[in-house]
Amino acid sequence: MQIPEWYTGSDDSGRVAAGIERAIERMDERTADHSDIADLELLVSSEEEINWRNFLFGLVGTIHYDLEEIDSARTVLEESVKSYKPYLESFDDVLSVYCQSCYTLGVILFDDGDYSEAIPYFLRCLPYMHEVYDETYIGHIYTFLALCLSWTSQTGFSAVFSEAAAFVRRYDCESLEQLMVAYGDTGEIDKATDVFQLLQRHCQDYENYDRVLEYAEQNLGESGVVN
Repeated sequence: MQIPEWYTGSDDSGRVAAGIERAIERMDERTADHSDIADLELLVSSEEEINWRNFLFGLVGTIHYDLEEIDSARTVLEESVKSYKPYLESFDDVLSVYCQSCYTLGVILFDDGDYSEAIPYFLRCLPYMHEVYDETYIGHIYTFLALCLSWTSQTGFSAVFSEAAAFVRRYDCESLEQLMVAYGDTGEIDKATDVFQLLQRHCQDYENYDRVLEYAEQNLGESGVVN
């Protein structure tokens, strides 16, 4: 069996590479299930290269997540992420699943309200995200970081990522609302007011526009009076 160029693990039989391709195809089709998990776990015994072993476990954890088995996903992904060795040459070949594992873990922790624990996983995505993500995912990462930092009272850092999220997301209404609040939290009322005025001009159909108005009235003084 021919070994594809993208696979740089230890298995010379082609079984691991073929199994990865099959699992990813089914994941893309949203048809992956416990049979795929079992197949991937069997392939681990044939893979001796540490980063590719964790790649396989990353796929397992992602399938658990897609099946809404959140506790199992968290357990597998946490073990996988901490076991990667970024200093090995093979790390470049497994970046996509490493980053996806970090992102998924961050989302799991965010949804559980464990914001301080989620932050490091989103931060792990930053050095590599332009290699593996499109702008939509990058915007999500910045947004999650901004919210986690805000809700753990790290307002200065939250403002930085709120600015980045708004830029990448082309200043959509949700990111502008977040940016307004971030500036308010850091005491930059003039900037918060400027953003509020943008929201007034462009976002009156935004589903959370009433929340925007309420925030402005409570936090921006006379500047928050609706024109």
